[in-house]
Amino acid sequence: MTDVTAVYPEIIVTAVAMIVLVVDATLDRRRAPTALPIITIAGLVVALASVFNDVPAGQYFRGFVTVDAFATFFRAVFIILAIFAAAVSPAYLARRMVPPGEYYAIICFSTVGAMTIALSADLITLFIGLETMTIPIYVLAGIQRSDRFANEAALKYFLLGAFSSALLLYGFAWLYGVARATDFVTIASVLTSQGIANGPTIVALALITVGLGFKAAIVPFHQWTPDAYDGAPTPATAFMSVGPKAAAFAAILRVMLGALGPLSVDWSAMLAVLAALTMTGGNIVALAQTNTKRMLAYSSIAHTGYILAAVAAAKAGPSAGAAVLFYVFAYGLMNLGAFACLLYMDLEGTRGATLDELNGFARRQPLGALAFAVFLVSLTGIPPTIGFVAKFVVIQPVLDAGMAWLAVVIALNAVLAAFYYLRVVVRMYMYEPEGTVPRLIPGRGLSVSLGLASLAVVVLGILPNSIYEWAREAALPLVR
Repeated sequence: MTDVTAVYPEIIVTAVAMIVLVVDATLDRRRAPTALPIITIAGLVVALASVFNDVPAGQYFRGFVTVDAFATFFRAVFIILAIFAAAVSPAYLARRMVPPGEYYAIICFSTVGAMTIALSADLITLFIGLETMTIPIYVLAGIQRSDRFANEAALKYFLLGAFSSALLLYGFAWLYGVARATDFVTIASVLTSQGIANGPTIVALALITVGLGFKAAIVPFHQWTPDAYDGAPTPATAFMSVGPKAAAFAAILRVMLGALGPLSVDWSAMLAVLAALTMTGGNIVALAQTNTKRMLAYSSIAHTGYILAAVAAAKAGPSAGAAVLFYVFAYGLMNLGAFACLLYMDLEGTRGATLDELNGFARRQPLGALAFAVFLVSLTGIPPTIGFVAKFVVIQPVLDAGMAWLAVVIALNAVLAAFYYLRVVVRMYMYEPEGTVPRLIPGRGLSVSLGLASLAVVVLGILPNSIYEWAREAALPLVR
């Protein structure tokens, strides 16, 4: 019974998904669009409360699952993101005839997979969690079945996702061949006793890096990201851009610091180079975009680079792990909010608003434009927002790890990103609408959610200590 108690949050989220499907099949079609998001959000709030139950830290299910501060942090983050994604979606789903029961259930199932990654103490648990998370996302990308761009997004995501999973599993097989074990503790002990990495170990490390690089959208393994994000329905894109990315970094931390920690000399420099390429490549291509949704897709790649820089600085100690966790939390809040702001506009298919269509948006929807501006300013890294604090806490361990060049790259990329983020703010507030402008869709749930999220972005930017200390405490199990 103790094992079951340890995974109560996962059980509750799974039960919520099943209840949503049953209610969707039995409830009157006119009442479902209102009832289903309420059921989903209420169930996820219960699951969030259960995360903080006093379950003793330790190994469960014969060592396949571990409950610690790291797992608690990521479980809470995944559930918060799922609540936000469910709250902003109802108006869009009703307008585009997207099946609401399937949508909310998919979000819950994907969240269970992400939570499983956070709990993993073994390569097998980690891989099961990854697949449980990503397979529903393939479906979510193409859930707007009548739109050819959504179908294209789902197909590209599925094909490259399956390819990356195969590479990752092959890397795990090589690692098992080296260590004769699948649990992280034993693998780390074997690699420590080996000393210098040998040929098979390097092959395993390379395959695992490529496989996880695809999941996190690290350059040059990012090819699927812009088309998948651009073609998927906008509320699906909002969740896809934060949930799976946060889970991918939970997997990277578990594998790189937990299992492959003794090889940090081998992978630290490599990840630093990949981080520089990722943030620079994402920002440069984002500069050329005139579609806001596609611009945010490329900017999400750049943010992957910032987070990866903190992973590369792992030798700086707990501050590096805390930086990764803090940035993941901050990124999830502000990026999901930025994508969700596009839901105010009634646009054809799944596309996002162009820069011209955002002209004068502040006059037509003042509160929505204000929230959008707050998220964009935070993504830029301007105080007093949580985005500024996130970049600061990343640069500090990078400097402590002796990577001054990477800190300079981060600073230069933040300046580069300011151009295309603030360009959108200028369009909303300083340009007059031209030609035909998109019809705006009022949404009470959307406005309340964005208002709370934008307020949190500012408040946590002014008072970040509580979140940072939580992130630092959550990173300690990996460092030890």
